[in-house]
Amino acid sequence: MGALLSSQNVHPMHPQEIEVQKHPSPEDMRAHATSPQLQKDAKELAGLCASVSDGMDHVKQGLLSKDAFEKLKRMEKLAKRVRQELTQTSTTP
Repeated sequence: MGALLSSQNVHPMHPQEIEVQKHPSPEDMRAHATSPQLQKDAKELAGLCASVSDGMDHVKQGLLSKDAFEKLKRMEKLAKRVRQELTQTSTTP
């Protein structure tokens, strides 16, 4: 039995040292996901998505907005930040 416990990194005399993975409560997740900065980023991202979508109609006509690439870069940054925040929300105790 001692060999089995040592292979699992469990100290039989100090089982309180074992940490259980904790998951955030739904209330904690909701509170984090409704942070003002996250909401602001998500709203800006939605606006940029709509703007780029409208701009794509002009591309079909051979017109490309001069700020289209800047909007796409901003969308990437916002999407990454929102994704990271939501990922932290779902994994942070």
